[in-house]
Amino acid sequence: MTRYFMRDTPLCQLEQQMMTPPNFKVRGHGRYSPGFQYSSEDTECPYCINFRRNQPCPLKLCICLDERIAAGALNLNEFVRDCFFPEAGVQLLARLERNFTCCSISFFLNECHRERWQHWRERYYRMSGRNLAALFLLTAYEDIWRRMIWKFDARGFDFQSVQLSGIQPELYSVYQAAKAISTGSPNITLADLASPELVTDEAFHLIVCALLLAKYGDAILNFEGKTC
Repeated sequence: MTRYFMRDTPLCQLEQQMMTPPNFKVRGHGRYSPGFQYSSEDTECPYCINFRRNQPCPLKLCICLDERIAAGALNLNEFVRDCFFPEAGVQLLARLERNFTCCSISFFLNECHRERWQHWRERYYRMSGRNLAALFLLTAYEDIWRRMIWKFDARGFDFQSVQLSGIQPELYSVYQAAKAISTGSPNITLADLASPELVTDEAFHLIVCALLLAKYGDAILNFEGKTC
């Protein structure tokens, strides 16, 4: 029996591509075909296995978020509105519009932040979505992270044992937001987020990104580098 059923037919190359491991690069001679790229039309709801005509979607969270974001079928502003509306007041809405409209989104503060989060996210991959979002905030600044690095595991964070004396005032809101996301406590409110005096613009951006990450998971990171 031959390896390929479609040998010597027009479908031979397609069968070879389907049997090739993902991201496999041909060695020596040959041509490498990159992975399939979805278009926005490919990700429309009628093509989903959960779609039922004239019925609401039964899912709490779309299972195709990664593909739809990569295809450009969704906009970050849609996620921001879904996450904060209608509870957000006028002042918070104005601040969200200033920070997340017509800009190239960057979730991470810098490369050190990205590397820290990815390293510990992979190490504690069983963490809940809320704790991963809290980890996103706690790894943003070295001053916070060195206080927290030995105070957590895959189950969560030991906020009670963390010493905050001497912490920079502008970082306090980031720490409190991480605690609120992880534990569900009201350490920081929407009214606090709306106030530039309590939450700096940099901290505001990080906290909003963390809240999106907590609600939608890693799929939201596909907006990195895209225009809102």
